[in-house]
Amino acid sequence: MIPHSIPIAVLGSSLLWLGWFGFNAGSALASGSLAGNTIINTHIASSISALIWVGLSWMRTGKPSVIAAINGAIAGLAGITPASGYISVEHAFVLGIAIGIGSYLAVLFFKEHLKIDDALDVSSVHGVAGIIGSLGIGIFASTLVNPSGPNGLLFGHPQQLLIQAMGVGVAGVMGFFGTFAIMKVIDKLIGVRVSAKVEEAGLDIEEHAERAYSDEDEFGKM
Repeated sequence: MIPHSIPIAVLGSSLLWLGWFGFNAGSALASGSLAGNTIINTHIASSISALIWVGLSWMRTGKPSVIAAINGAIAGLAGITPASGYISVEHAFVLGIAIGIGSYLAVLFFKEHLKIDDALDVSSVHGVAGIIGSLGIGIFASTLVNPSGPNGLLFGHPQQLLIQAMGVGVAGVMGFFGTFAIMKVIDKLIGVRVSAKVEEAGLDIEEHAERAYSDEDEFGKM
């Protein structure tokens, strides 16, 4: 299905990008060099990831895509978040490349090869990107950036990569089985998916008897 409104999607992702600076840099709980470095890292990684997505999508389809840019930027935001307060700007640039490539290829793998119906590509844009960012701490983290943080593989502490991998593994297991249990309960109570007919007609009108536009019938024919 085509996106409902690309301009609204661009507006929403722009607001999301702006707000992301608040909780990434705000995690420092003070204004200063660490908060400033975190803001730059967040912006750099997201920008690079967006460009990677546009480039890969362009190569694959023959046309540049605004939706690809949006997804790439959000993947960059999600991926850089774990590492944003622990790595340098140069390493944020490198991590942005890895996040962009990894999350884009993950979308193709999950949707086209595994046939997983992930409408918003959350498993790739947030999940895979977040894993890459978390592992990035184990490689790029430096106490020169954050004295209260660890050193990673490149700064003489290879054990940190193992620590990060263990954390990712525990979070993955908890997330999978916790989500599985919650979805089973919801499925028994109200169901987790509407019929194909309702999905095609749209949830607004079928589930809520509401329309996004007063002239929606005419809009749909344009």
